[in-house]
Amino acid sequence: MHRQDLQTNSASAETESPHQSGLNSGEEAVYETDPRFPERLSKEHIRTLPIMAFEGEIKLITESKDVNAAIKILRRESVLGFDTETRPTFKKGEQHTVSLLQLSTPKKAFLFRLNYLGFQAELVSLLADPDILKVGVAILDDIRALRKLRKFDAEGFVELSNIGSDLGIVTCGLRNLAAIFFGVRISKKEQLTNWERSDFNSSQCLYAATDAWICLKMYNYLESEKVLPEKIVWKMPEPQPPKPTRGFKKKKREQKN
Repeated sequence: MHRQDLQTNSASAETESPHQSGLNSGEEAVYETDPRFPERLSKEHIRTLPIMAFEGEIKLITESKDVNAAIKILRRESVLGFDTETRPTFKKGEQHTVSLLQLSTPKKAFLFRLNYLGFQAELVSLLADPDILKVGVAILDDIRALRKLRKFDAEGFVELSNIGSDLGIVTCGLRNLAAIFFGVRISKKEQLTNWERSDFNSSQCLYAATDAWICLKMYNYLESEKVLPEKIVWKMPEPQPPKPTRGFKKKKREQKN
């Protein structure tokens, strides 16, 4: 999951944010709750749950010559797990570009090291393909980060936190959803990894692979439970016009007078 500033990331998946449904100010979101899914689980309870991690094959892609073969495998699937990782920042105003793109099938997870590869056309084409679903949590920041590397139209994305909200779940972060759906804990051990480092150890690779794979697993579970909404494809929100500066407002007042 894209994490630029650990203290100010407003799209963090662990926050309790309302469904992105375009509600007007003052309106309350009303969802039909499903008795199978509690609104939230406490952090203390989640800590007691057994850890779940990806058990399939992990492919770390650092060279351009390996990208096409990986894309061919990924394109055989109709649904993929999706996530990105960015080097965390600890100083106000410090920024890093997205370093890692994770895409997972049920049995294979591909970790594309974008800081070595760049955001190659084959990857851009896959993320812009509306016929292949890419499932993730808090994907808005991920896509914004990728679009800073190369502009593209994000098509075929599914936001699990929106689906969780529709089910009456309040805290829709990846780890809370995994705990609610499967009664398991997803490790945060490598969350503060420097994803720009020259090499990854097995624990870091497993962390990155799991975060993408568990999204696919949750999607498949919700589909089997027949609780997916009819419209599941997420749309990139339209860019908001910049707020007028103080000088601009003053000039407008002077013009009116």
